[in-house]
Amino acid sequence: MRYRLAHAGLMLAAFAIAGAPGAARADEPAGNAEAGKHLYKTICTACHSNVKGKNGAVGPSLYGAYGAKAGQRPGFHYSDALKNSGLTWDTPTLLKWEAGARDFVPGTKMTYPGLKNPQDRLDIIAYLQTLHD
Repeated sequence: MRYRLAHAGLMLAAFAIAGAPGAARADEPAGNAEAGKHLYKTICTACHSNVKGKNGAVGPSLYGAYGAKAGQRPGFHYSDALKNSGLTWDTPTLLKWEAGARDFVPGTKMTYPGLKNPQDRLDIIAYLQTLHD
């Protein structure tokens, strides 16, 4: 029984990371935007802003970032690695990025070591999805 539960948990985690682009589907784990807002305030605001067009101290504004192409927004000097990555900030991509940006896109300027808790990553993604017009 333990093996089945552990196997199911691993399969669920793998699905969350490799799932289809876009918002979470009914069969995917969901994030909590309120919990994500709290995490964003305590972790992300040291470098990023959540205000449209206002970059943070060392990182770009994350307002409207969900669904955007990585490294392409005007007003911030991105690394060549991120500009040329071809990534779109969707749920599967952000799950990998938030786990460890430098491992996911070698050469990026983002130095944050990453969030190890998958639910924390999902919560921040849910919050990022609220930052748009």
